[in-house]
Amino acid sequence: MKVGIIGIGHMGQAITDGLLNQVSPAEIILGSHRINAAMQSYHEKNKITVTDDYSDIMDANPEFLIFTTPAAKTPEIMDQFKGIDSDVTVLSVASGVSLGDIQTKFPENPSALVVPNTPVSVNHGTLGVAMGPHVTKSNNIESFLGLLGDVYTVPESEFNIFGTITGCGPAFLDVFLSALGDAAVKNGLPRALAYEAAASMAKGSASLLQESGLTPDALKDQVTTPGGSTIRGVVSLEKNAFRSAIIEAVDAANN
Repeated sequence: MKVGIIGIGHMGQAITDGLLNQVSPAEIILGSHRINAAMQSYHEKNKITVTDDYSDIMDANPEFLIFTTPAAKTPEIMDQFKGIDSDVTVLSVASGVSLGDIQTKFPENPSALVVPNTPVSVNHGTLGVAMGPHVTKSNNIESFLGLLGDVYTVPESEFNIFGTITGCGPAFLDVFLSALGDAAVKNGLPRALAYEAAASMAKGSASLLQESGLTPDALKDQVTTPGGSTIRGVVSLEKNAFRSAIIEAVDAANN
């Protein structure tokens, strides 16, 4: 399998990092409009091919071609790949690029929109995918993206809100974990241990939610014993509009 990745910003690097945990560096070729110092350093560290000549990627005939470029520049960059073999699957993670935009540039190719999040770098990402009209099971899009984490098929009409929850959510969670860490330090726990414990708690709670099939409220009820410390903390969160703050954060990010 050969994978061409166009763009090496934060998301392009996160995807590449995740793939490097699963495939040989020889299977990945990175493309950018110029080879800057950061990209050269990334190449030297990971021993993968980088190029500022997009024809190198076309000549490699990748099975997957992933655009991680800024949305405003993506259509122009896609123009430079016109004529690529029709068997190449084209994936775009550029926010604001539609399936119609991709089909205009690559009318014969199987294609899909993908909304990943940064945990793809450690193969625990959450990825939404909207399939284009030429996609079949033989294109193996879901199994390929599954190398990076959990994959969910999402209608294009729901892509924005899915991306807000999964893409912005890690930052919201990081703010929450940071606050837990501060509270733990305030009450005497060393900061390093506070962060480790908070991260472990979040990972375990998320796994329990996925594997139990229960709702978050049902799981909350399991640990809020009458008159106990947890319910007192939950009541304090309610007094401080914790739920409303989350909802408003999602609304703000989604708009």
